[in-house]
Amino acid sequence: MNSRAKLLVGTVLLSACGTLASAQPFQIVATETPPFSIPPDQWKSVARWSLPGSGSALTPLSTIPDGDVHDPIGVAFRTPTDLFISNRAGNGFQAGSISRFTLSSGGTIATKIAEFSQPGLVGPHEIAFNPITRELFAVAVNDGIWRWTFDSQGNVDTGTSFARNRAWRGVCIEPTGNYLYATAATGTVFRFQLNSNGSVTELASQNIPGASLLHFFSLGPVEGEIYVCDYGSSKVYRLQTNPVDGSFTVLQSINSTQVIDCAFSPDGLEMYAARHNSGGIDRFAFNSGTNTWSFVSTVTTPSMGCIAAYVPAACPADLTGEGFVEDSDFVVFAQAYNILDCEDGTMPIGCPADFNLDGVVDDSDFVIFVAAYDALVCS
Repeated sequence: MNSRAKLLVGTVLLSACGTLASAQPFQIVATETPPFSIPPDQWKSVARWSLPGSGSALTPLSTIPDGDVHDPIGVAFRTPTDLFISNRAGNGFQAGSISRFTLSSGGTIATKIAEFSQPGLVGPHEIAFNPITRELFAVAVNDGIWRWTFDSQGNVDTGTSFARNRAWRGVCIEPTGNYLYATAATGTVFRFQLNSNGSVTELASQNIPGASLLHFFSLGPVEGEIYVCDYGSSKVYRLQTNPVDGSFTVLQSINSTQVIDCAFSPDGLEMYAARHNSGGIDRFAFNSGTNTWSFVSTVTTPSMGCIAAYVPAACPADLTGEGFVEDSDFVVFAQAYNILDCEDGTMPIGCPADFNLDGVVDDSDFVIFVAAYDALVCS
């Protein structure tokens, strides 16, 4: 350890479709989403909680109110300060949208900065980011899978779509960024290959025995595992993906009443399963001896939609997650700088050294790194 080092907590992003890091305080974001189609006077808010670590009590934070969102359902983070919420707008045939928020003061304050839509985007549900290309994907309950890119300043570009004339519910992109999974309120997971030229190839779908109303996804604590929640059978299915062809096998099914989505603590020792009709968040503990999840308790909440866990931003240049920026972080940065392109297969997943999110690790990122290195201690 460098002599400049001090023992502090690092910062890492978690999302509904993200990977996990070392144990530390974190926050949970969950949409309050009643089932079925609902009128505007029944649209709800986005709930938020803070936790000092896995197994601890949930402390409520301020909600994101109705008005900033419009019948919210999907949750995704582009960065630890850049939060996106999809709006069903009644869950019927109304045009939907995606609201964007900046998080500040350790994630306690959410400020709306934008809202965007697209002609034909009706009833968007789950949203997720590709960890490699940084594209945003959304599935629509009435028509298609949508995708957006961002310019070097972080502005969203005009979206495109595929798999139209089909009703979707959930979406997830596995960590290599090559395969997209989608659900359609059936017992089937639909698979798509995301090609390097921007095209999409639909692959053979896979059925999950016993599933009937599959909805939302999460990437699990173990690399290559994804979880998909089945509202019909009241089960969370734990899947092991094959990075070669995007196929999967079922490892475990976990009982959770009317479960619609799930998320994980940063240390991967606790799972939070969001219940739809009845409301509530079921908490599960991971047993490393049996490699299984066991039910612990239920937190009372309104009817839930998507749920995500994340660690608030403090120090993106702390690439080793130790709470300070020093020589070990420079080694990691230099390796990424020499690779340059975030889409290079040798680049670390998520391209964490691309601080300005322009798709490459270059001199502009080095300027940001140097400033953090001189400051040393993460705030």
